[in-house]
Amino acid sequence: MKKIYLYSIILLPILWAVSGCDLEFKEYSKINSSLYPTTERDMLDLVTSNAYGGFRNHQYDGAFNVATGFHLLGDMASDFGLCSWGEDNWGQLTYANFQNSQGSRNPRRNWSPYLPWISRMEMTIDRINNIEGINETLKKRSIAELECAQAFMTFLIWDFYGGVVIADLETLKDPQNVKILPRKSSEETVAYIENKLKSAITANVLAKSYAKNSADYGRFTEGLCHMLLLKLYMQTHLWDKAISEGREVMKSEYGYELVTDAGAAGTAYANVFASANEGNKETIWATNGLKEYQSHLWYDHVISWSGYKMTRHFFETFEAGDQRAGAEVIRDEGLEVGVLPVKYDMADRTGGDCYTDWIVYRYADAITLLAEAIVQQSGAVTQEAIDLLNQVRTRAGLPAYQSGDFAGKNDFIDKLLWERAHELWYEGCRRQDLIRNNKYVEIMAAKCARLGKTDYITGLGEKTHLFPLPDDAINEFVKGGFDNQQNPGY
Repeated sequence: MKKIYLYSIILLPILWAVSGCDLEFKEYSKINSSLYPTTERDMLDLVTSNAYGGFRNHQYDGAFNVATGFHLLGDMASDFGLCSWGEDNWGQLTYANFQNSQGSRNPRRNWSPYLPWISRMEMTIDRINNIEGINETLKKRSIAELECAQAFMTFLIWDFYGGVVIADLETLKDPQNVKILPRKSSEETVAYIENKLKSAITANVLAKSYAKNSADYGRFTEGLCHMLLLKLYMQTHLWDKAISEGREVMKSEYGYELVTDAGAAGTAYANVFASANEGNKETIWATNGLKEYQSHLWYDHVISWSGYKMTRHFFETFEAGDQRAGAEVIRDEGLEVGVLPVKYDMADRTGGDCYTDWIVYRYADAITLLAEAIVQQSGAVTQEAIDLLNQVRTRAGLPAYQSGDFAGKNDFIDKLLWERAHELWYEGCRRQDLIRNNKYVEIMAAKCARLGKTDYITGLGEKTHLFPLPDDAINEFVKGGFDNQQNPGY
């Protein structure tokens, strides 16, 4: 009893003190701007984390990882994509069965993980704007990199899902007031991407490009901004703007050019993807591979585990002598429908961990898009467009096209799309190319027919140009009072 009595005596004044004052709310999860960020080092760390963290290709992490990244999902949902790991897991992509929400490789998966990055970047811009007493040029460059990152991530999500949720700064800075926002329209999202890229460019603080030996190699550049604008304008059929961006990327100050020497790789094309030649002038932007920091798993997914394939039908569309279908693609006669798409030489690796830089965008992509835009805009096959296409074609060891080889605009576009397909397989371009030219449904239906699979895509038509949003996102929209946020057809 004595012990309890003593405790009671001690507790009474404490209760009295608490009841006699007002409690002040403290949010300890919020960064104290008077302490951090305050230095250039703080700012650079914030940019590294929030501008670049989402674009990694590190094992199963990042927007370009080779297991679930945007390029991989898009390529599997094209006419050459194929995987040996079961239709329950991969059939939604390889056979355009986008209705089914089951399976670890379902087409809905990349909405939720990457959408928050856009808001993180917006908050980081605000924090950097509030840092005083640091180098203003470096500050402007950091903000420009973040704006490029916002446009980049938004473009990736928009390409697959359409309109994106973009939170305003006022909402982001009031986290206690839960506010569910609707998706922007596709047009609003496109305008957001365009405005962010133009803002990054007009700040005039980004480098045109970086050489591999630069300490800044891998950072976002003005060249990347123009490449993203080129991609955006192509997908929205703004041919005149696409032409302007394509010609901008060709200017000498950016330093981009095709790899034309074979080096030790055997062919110039193989040398683009050789470990010894990473950071070559054809690369517009790549994720950096570095031991103990970032490694991709292409070798494991293709060779060790014999998973990813190229359909045999697609492989047989390469012309005789096309060096892009030589040593880089190993025909496996034991496989009924596929060949193994090696592409990268994988010399720089430890086991299945590969450290070769993973190319995201390159010059061959840019100049063939420019050739397409010129013909689409003029309605005629021009010599300039033929010359641009021939740069890529002759590099592959094929004879140059002559003007008489094209029956007209449509024939040129058809031949150009095949040229791009043979040049850019497993680089995230084929699905976009087919959608842009309204050939996606036809091509994917034919793929299903060849492989004896159910044709899911024909009935949905152009609705399959977008993937469905995940159920948890739709439920959240409904909770916020917003109906009809799912993409049409799902």
